[in-house]
Amino acid sequence: MTRREIVERSLIGVGAVMCLVLALALGMLALDVARTRDALAQGDVRYLVAPERTNLWRAETLIPSDPAVGLIGVDDDIELRRGVRAVLLARLADPAVSISDPAIALLRNAAQAQLDYIVASDASAEDKSRAAGLLGVIALARLEQETQDRVAALSATVANLQLAIELDPSNDDAKYNLELALQRARGTQLTEGAGGQNPSPGGAGSSGAGAGDPGSGY
Repeated sequence: MTRREIVERSLIGVGAVMCLVLALALGMLALDVARTRDALAQGDVRYLVAPERTNLWRAETLIPSDPAVGLIGVDDDIELRRGVRAVLLARLADPAVSISDPAIALLRNAAQAQLDYIVASDASAEDKSRAAGLLGVIALARLEQETQDRVAALSATVANLQLAIELDPSNDDAKYNLELALQRARGTQLTEGAGGQNPSPGGAGSSGAGAGDPGSGY
């Protein structure tokens, strides 16, 4: 056997190995895609039963860095689900929760950070609208329990809700919460102009539409 024949056979062998490795990688990726789709559906069910569980929508994949999530385009969906979950765990609508509780403060800060991330991302306008609307819900809940810097807080609330509506004009929750925020803005201006303290106009339900069950729709 000549040297040339040996080299050719070696190249053929290397090519065969590479084809085998590629086929194996494609097979693993296909399995990861199936697992990721299943994890999304199963995570939605588990969220309804036990929202405090972590990694609800992540699959145990074979390929590192989980490329299947980006391949099937569900990374934004997962991030939004995490944002909604964070709002639920922050217990915005629970009147028994004390805002001085460090654990609650951490949960609310984590929820805000997650939603800020979504709004600043390249997610769909609908997802960004929902995230901005939930930021408004967090601010509305804080306004019921905090008395300092109300004017600045109201301004940020209105800005987030207006952004939510601009991104998705069909976001009815944001429209409802914007009306609540504007009522509070008018009340704050009147009471501060009279030298009094804001009596928290707006009445019951002011914790915001969508704050009671942010996971609905999943």
